[in-house]
Amino acid sequence: MQQAGDSAIPWHRGPFRGQTRGLLFGAMYEDPTIEIGAFPPFSRVFCIASAGCTARALSAAGHDVTAVDMNPQQILYAQARAAGAPMREGAAERLLSQARALFPVLGWTDARRREFLSMRDPSEQLQYWDCKLNTKRWRTAVDTVLSASLLRLAYRNPFVACLPRPFGSVVRARLERTWRNHSNDSNPYAWRLLLGETRPVLQPAPCAIRFACEDAATYLERCKPASLDAFSLSNIADGAPAFYVRRLCKAIERAANPGAVVVIRSFAEPATAFNKNVAARDR
Repeated sequence: MQQAGDSAIPWHRGPFRGQTRGLLFGAMYEDPTIEIGAFPPFSRVFCIASAGCTARALSAAGHDVTAVDMNPQQILYAQARAAGAPMREGAAERLLSQARALFPVLGWTDARRREFLSMRDPSEQLQYWDCKLNTKRWRTAVDTVLSASLLRLAYRNPFVACLPRPFGSVVRARLERTWRNHSNDSNPYAWRLLLGETRPVLQPAPCAIRFACEDAATYLERCKPASLDAFSLSNIADGAPAFYVRRLCKAIERAANPGAVVVIRSFAEPATAFNKNVAARDR
């Protein structure tokens, strides 16, 4: 049962214009090693289901996982992936594929991207990036495509409104941070972003995960007090109204065991006083 006001939550309609309840995400672009490193062993975990990648990784690491999503198509897909089904393309992957079609125009040939992605030394990666990929054409294209006016053609207003400005330069800085901190050849997210390819990695065995098709706050409000040890919330607060964020926080506080760990992501930049930002560790 939905609580009053749930329909006002942006995720209820989905982030993309013209698509509400279809498959939005065929894969997650969040590194679950962050959660694996932060959560106590054998935790009782609540996580946002999305494409199911984080839920499977946490279950394979020994955690007791409940995955929740208000999109029934995402739940069905995440359940199928947990049972061993192959990855499918969602709306996010189609948008990224359209963006990659422009890469050759920017001088980013397939061969050049593969050479870059095959590197292991971050210092060499940065040198290659600066000399061959970080061109004026690239910077101009990213700043244009990620401008608020163009993003609103594909994304609903609440999701665009929460982005830091200028978003293009923020994204470029975050990419450079990735090349500086992580080896490209073993970074599956870099390969997926720049080439649309899924690197062969050890896939977790079929996982025993509880799935629920429900709004996160509504689900947590029904949980027993102090019944959960860890929370993986993706970027659920992006675009959400303040009343919903307050409600979600209250529900988490009630369901959380003392000392519980919360991992939340956001396209926004953290407050300057925030001292627990581990985004640089996320590949």
